Amino acid sequence: MRHIDVAVIAATLWLLASMVLDILTPASITALMIAAALAPPFLIGMGIHFAREYLKAKRRSYPPQRWDERFRN
Repeated sequence: MRHIDVAVIAATLWLLASMVLDILTPASITALMIAAALAPPFLIGMGIHFAREYLKAKRRSYPPQRWDERFRN
């Protein structure tokens, strides 16, 4: 996945979360509301990052050598 795609997805989710919080809270926004607005893109970004690293590590792993392949010249 490209970095620009992740940035666009994170920005979209952040805007959506901030709009929902703006509708739900008539008063001024607090630090707790800022944390609630930033939590969804942060958690999704962490999930994307760990999934990408997991798949990258899985691609790097290769099957172990068989006994006859170790001593072949």
